[in-house]
Amino acid sequence: MGPLVSVLIPTRDRPDTLQQAIASVKTQTFANYEIIVVINGPDNSLTPKISEIATAAGCRIVRIEQAGIAVALNSGVKAAQGQWVAFLDDDDLWEPNRLEFALQIADTAAADIVFCDIVIFDETTCVRDARLRPPHSLSAGEAMTFRNYGGGCSSTMVKRAAMLAVGGFDEAIVSPDWDMWMRLSWHYRVAWADAYLVKVRHHQQNTSKQISWAYWTLYIQCKALRNLPPELRHLRPQILLQMSRVAMKGVERYIRLNYLRRFRKWRIAS
Repeated sequence: MGPLVSVLIPTRDRPDTLQQAIASVKTQTFANYEIIVVINGPDNSLTPKISEIATAAGCRIVRIEQAGIAVALNSGVKAAQGQWVAFLDDDDLWEPNRLEFALQIADTAAADIVFCDIVIFDETTCVRDARLRPPHSLSAGEAMTFRNYGGGCSSTMVKRAAMLAVGGFDEAIVSPDWDMWMRLSWHYRVAWADAYLVKVRHHQQNTSKQISWAYWTLYIQCKALRNLPPELRHLRPQILLQMSRVAMKGVERYIRLNYLRRFRKWRIAS
């Protein structure tokens, strides 16, 4: 019998936080899991240290030369032996009951994907993030088409077979989680665990650029328009309206962050 859960940790250049992430998995109240560390991208001076940490903790290592988070996630999913895959970013942490509680919710709700709530932390603060829940008037598939109600990877546990069935993460997308959760929600049952089970580290590296946000949101929505299942095609006019709003907001932010700032500098200089 293999593990019930495969814990997937993609990593690059962060041995210290990786060690903390692995340690948070090792304290789980649920024990039937494996840990897969996916080392993402070409070797550098930190690669041996990362391999040493993962090996010492008894993790399986998957090594990929091609950089990209979606590539790393797909490689880990393919290597996983568990029925479930639980993701953990290498700079985030789990509460000790993270797996046990999510599995209980999955069993109760007969769900194929389970999300949980997160706490945002850094060196000085630790704050509960607002809970993401779809409106009662919409199904999970409808709601997820308009907004990412699942959050990031660290707060997500998914049946491996379901991910493979929908084709895995889209490797053309820089931040591929919303697109994946959307496609899963169209075909599989989704549940939310009402518990703060994950600590997501806030730092400068995970702050997205405004114009990049608009571009990738539009990319994902265009993809949704092309691939909506027949029972959700009535959402197309609303998606187009949302896309127009995103485009206008992206242009406004781009102008404000670039041209208006330059104009203010010019006025001050003159």
